[in-house]
Order: sequence, then structure tokens, then C-alpha cells
Amino acid sequence: MKKGRKRKKRIYLLAFLALIVLLGLCLFNLKKNVRPVVFTYCDALISALGMESINSSAADVVALYEYSDFVDLKRGEDGRILYLGTNTATVNGFVRSLALRCENALNALGKQEIVIPAGAFTGSPLIAGSGPNVKVDVTFFSTVHCDFITSFENVGINQTRHAIYAKIEVLFNTVLPIAEHEISLENHIMIAENVIIGEIPNVYVASEDGTDYLDLIP
Repeated sequence: MKKGRKRKKRIYLLAFLALIVLLGLCLFNLKKNVRPVVFTYCDALISALGMESINSSAADVVALYEYSDFVDLKRGEDGRILYLGTNTATVNGFVRSLALRCENALNALGKQEIVIPAGAFTGSPLIAGSGPNVKVDVTFFSTVHCDFITSFENVGINQTRHAIYAKIEVLFNTVLPIAEHEISLENHIMIAENVIIGEIPNVYVASEDGTDYLDLIP
């Protein structure tokens, strides 16, 4: 009789220990999944908001300029192109305005909230979208850097398409309850384009002093 009781106690003890180990493994797995899941949802939210703000800000700034504001094109009396270069002062002003406009718009978004289904933390795709929602506050700060890019493309006999783009790079420093996280975002915005008629010079001057240039013919 005593042996039977001892055996039952031993079975109960082993079952209890097994349950503790199982719960420990579940908690460990849950904790291991929390950070990457939160980061994934954070990346998706910030990327969506960031792209929307960048595109809106860029559209407002680009609307203030025309192709002729950026490019200095001089022709001779016979209509032949003598010089093709960049209006550096205008470009610098545009880049500064664009970067400042984007940065102000992004930082004005303030604190955001991520909503994550509890099942996403289990690591199982079967229940990733189930369970109660977990809300996580996200605070972020952004730094914006803009570059001016030009491209030339032959589109016909003595016809060259000249396109001007703004390359916008954003670094987000996000503050989450579990950790800090960095997110980088890049976008290219079309500023202006024009089809230049006539034979263009072999060199496109990218600065007014002539120290920076682009070979148009390899």
C-alpha cells in the first residue's frame, strides 16, 4: 500500500516537473519571438507611414520648380547646344528644402501604436493571426538625407531624354518598450524630365565651377 502511494507521488512529481519544464520552454520560445515579431510589425508601420509622408512632402516641394530651374542649357545661333550644366544654387536650395520638409513631416507623426495578435508571438503560422491584440507604443525620430541624380537616355536621332531625380534616404531611430530599433528607408522621386533636341555635348557639367562633371559618351 505504501509502495503504491510512493509510486503515485513519484508520478505526480515527475508530471509536475515535466509541466514546469514545458511551461519554461514555452515562455523561452515566446520571449525569443517577441523582439523579432515587434520589429517586423514596427518596420511595416514605419515604412508605410514614411513612404506616404515622403511622397506627399516631395510633391509639395517639386511643384515649386521646373526643369529649367535646375538646368542651364545654352545654344549657339545655329541652334546647336554649346553648354549643358546644373544650376548649383537652385539644386542646393531644392535639396535642403526637400530634406527639411520630409524631416518635419516625419517627426510630426509623433507616437504611433502597433497592434499585434498574440498568436504571432508563438512562432506558429497556424495561429499567427489569432488571439487577443497586444498594443505596443512606438516613438521614433528621423534623419533625412537627399541627393540629386541625373540620367541621360537616347530616345531617337538627336533626341536625348534628360531625367532628374531626388534620392531620399531616411534613418528612423525607434524607441520601443523592449528595445531601440533602427529602420532605414530609401526612395527615388522624379523631379523633372525633358527631351533635348539636338546633339548634346560630350560632357554634362554638374557644378558651376566645372569641377564636377559627367561623361555622356563613354
